[in-house]
Amino acid sequence: MDRLKLFFLNFFACFLIPAYTLLFAGSVQWFGTNFSVIAVTGPDHYRGFIYWGILAGGYFFVMLNSLSFALPTRWPRICVRLLTVCAVLSLAYALAIPYLPAYFPRYAALHVALAAGACVLLMLALLLIILSLRRSDPARYTRPLLVWGLIAAGCAVLFLIPQMVSTALEVFFTISTSLLTRKLFLLTKF
Repeated sequence: MDRLKLFFLNFFACFLIPAYTLLFAGSVQWFGTNFSVIAVTGPDHYRGFIYWGILAGGYFFVMLNSLSFALPTRWPRICVRLLTVCAVLSLAYALAIPYLPAYFPRYAALHVALAAGACVLLMLALLLIILSLRRSDPARYTRPLLVWGLIAAGCAVLFLIPQMVSTALEVFFTISTSLLTRKLFLLTKF
């Protein structure tokens, strides 16, 4: 892998996505609100929400499709690509539907379902990548599988604390999955 690709990978996964995610989250109550609520508090916040979605969705689309090429057989490659496309489309539709439960309760419920679905599909794609790669090299991919499990457990805990999707959960999920994706990509290249 050339140095420029490695620089951009590290720049996006280790700096840009975490920094933008934290800046968008701001200093609001991390367990009392979430990105969707922050987005509808003003036009600049909604624009920031869209930028965050494009940044995160674009990163995962490129990285997971790249990782699919490292998979040893055809069907996991196809499934990862399909899961990735569905996850990114779910995120895009969730971004396009403003979360206004007082005015449009059905659209708000659809927004929540699409956003949650994007996360579930992304986690399934990551799991499929890890399990497929682990077949050929169990020692190398056991740790990423453990990290995947810790991310899922951390998300469950962060959901159960306020009993809602919170900013803390969204920040944790975005940063941890982008770093796990980076690690998987590096493991396939080195």
